[in-house]
Amino acid sequence: MRNVRTLTRVLAVALTMLTSLPSIAQGASEVWLDKASEKLQNKGVEIAFRISEEGMHLNGKLLIDGERYAYDSEDMKIWFDGTTQWTMQMGSGYNELYVATPTPEEQQAINPYLLLNNYRERYNVTDGGEKNVNGRLTHVVKLEAREETHEPGNVNVYVLSDGSLAAISIIASDGRTFKIEVRSMRNGLTFPKGSFTYPEGKYPADEIIDMR
Repeated sequence: MRNVRTLTRVLAVALTMLTSLPSIAQGASEVWLDKASEKLQNKGVEIAFRISEEGMHLNGKLLIDGERYAYDSEDMKIWFDGTTQWTMQMGSGYNELYVATPTPEEQQAINPYLLLNNYRERYNVTDGGEKNVNGRLTHVVKLEAREETHEPGNVNVYVLSDGSLAAISIIASDGRTFKIEVRSMRNGLTFPKGSFTYPEGKYPADEIIDMR
């Protein structure tokens, strides 16, 4: 379960960078970041993704509507209605439900739109040219942290010609490489009522741990 949480956080960090990086736009490479981030700025966003790291793969979906979010994968499901967060860990036929009022930092681990960090003074942005990713030609933008202690230190962003995000790769300080493939992304959506609250009837819990 720890690995699932790690991969989820990697995704959040990567998408956060795209939502905040337009503030550093100065050259041609940043224009590609502007295009990608514009597609992530609208409320009502649905992102389907696949994260890979050292032979481990995680498929998931993230719904975002302002401060509210819902994360869905095979092993973990999360709902946050703006106040309360329900986290269900699923495995071996036993479902544990954690109920909490998350801190802003905990919310940011899932919802990239809640991060307010400004990256304009933290990264050098360079042009990585073009590269074929899964049969699609992308423009590569390379980000390198100016301080060795800043995480993530090195990130490559792969953007399609229409500004859609194709993939992101992150090299962690311990040398591990996380590859994130955005399989689909839709924005400007209106989600059904109840999308961001725990559906007790659909996912009954064997144990409820209230951490509020």
